[in-house]
Amino acid sequence: MSLILLALPGYLPLTLILLAVLVAIRRQTRPDSFQKDPAAFKPVPVLRHIPALGHLLYYARDGSSYYSRLCLSTKLPIFAVWTGTAKVTLIQPELAKYLPKLKNVGLNPLALDMFRKSLGFGKFSSALLQEEDEASRELGHSASRMFREEFIPGQRLRHYAEKVDGYIQSDLRIVRARLAQLSSPQGQSQQGRGAQKPEQDKKKGDGFLDRIRRLCQNHGATPDGWTDYQLLLIAGLGPNIMSATTWLVYHILNDEQLLESIRREIDQLGKDEDNVAIDLSEIAETFPLLHATWLEVLRFHGTFLAGRYVREDTTLADTYFLPKGSYALAPLTPHHYDRTIWGDDADVFRPERFLAKDGKFDPEVKKRLRVFGLFGTICPGRFLATNMAMTLAIRLFSTLDMRPREGDEFVMPKERKDTVVGMMTPDREVIMRVTRRESTKSISMTWKS
Repeated sequence: MSLILLALPGYLPLTLILLAVLVAIRRQTRPDSFQKDPAAFKPVPVLRHIPALGHLLYYARDGSSYYSRLCLSTKLPIFAVWTGTAKVTLIQPELAKYLPKLKNVGLNPLALDMFRKSLGFGKFSSALLQEEDEASRELGHSASRMFREEFIPGQRLRHYAEKVDGYIQSDLRIVRARLAQLSSPQGQSQQGRGAQKPEQDKKKGDGFLDRIRRLCQNHGATPDGWTDYQLLLIAGLGPNIMSATTWLVYHILNDEQLLESIRREIDQLGKDEDNVAIDLSEIAETFPLLHATWLEVLRFHGTFLAGRYVREDTTLADTYFLPKGSYALAPLTPHHYDRTIWGDDADVFRPERFLAKDGKFDPEVKKRLRVFGLFGTICPGRFLATNMAMTLAIRLFSTLDMRPREGDEFVMPKERKDTVVGMMTPDREVIMRVTRRESTKSISMTWKS
């Protein structure tokens, strides 16, 4: 039974009835610990002060933050809980250095458990993602390699950066045109102008998704199976960047001094020039405070779970036994809020922690982040995600002025604790008063390196 989907709204009423029966049956047969050979491995301690059904209910209410709280409540470096009938091993930061060497684990089976019912995956797609045979595992390895090759800094990344910038400019033209209509006596009859769509790829059949589709088809995927894989890509890739970028904008708007400092960074660049080219490969050097704010967003809100499904019996650090069919999860909160790493103000949003005393970006502090991966595979889309966030912020704050509505104060949204997958999302939207910033400066985004 799925670890994640049982906690989704709409599934709870039915599953709670079933779980009461399943847990009772499971208690008659489940082992006392995860140990395989007492002479060879240490047993992973099992927290038993909360019943399996209790873990499920708390997870349904609090999302991934519940597992983080469990980790913060104990000094055990590794421990296990039962969530319904699912075996979950929670791994603390002191053992995270061993995760890249963890064998017989997979991401696709975990993603399958998370999205199978909500996305309506068919039998063939489920079998392919379960990775129970060599062919399906080869698909996962090949797809991962294609992602890394596609999104590493280079010509392809430049293409995507320019494409994203085109979409952002198009949307901002629509906003500016609409604002001009509202402020013009003839505005009600004017049509928005200049909202040109970015140029589409002219060469058909050789795009990245085309290559991924052919890879899936070569592994026997049907048209429905390819659709399932696309849905999985959207569900897995989209929410995190949207949440992170939203938090970036909110935190800048929430701090008037930070907003003005970032605007100065943008306005000072080529202040005596009408046309300014921004090299996205040098964003940390050109806009150190903006880049530091982005990284602080990833630290402060990077409190989700990194995890894998255990396909076969394996061990962590050649010591702890992880059984087949269980889940290995490493919450990021204990690391990203560790005072010994980030200082006594680790629970405070402070972008300056990523800057040196002279105000320049400090790359050594960035190395402490764990948001892009723990299990050996670093997120291949991290460069594109950063470019998207930086491009949006530069375009947005150089083009528009956003303030709370008259009589209102900006109130920072809280995190939705019931966010099941990925970065926590804001619990509400913020309504702002938007006006145009008058600027004759023309900004172009480039990628020179």
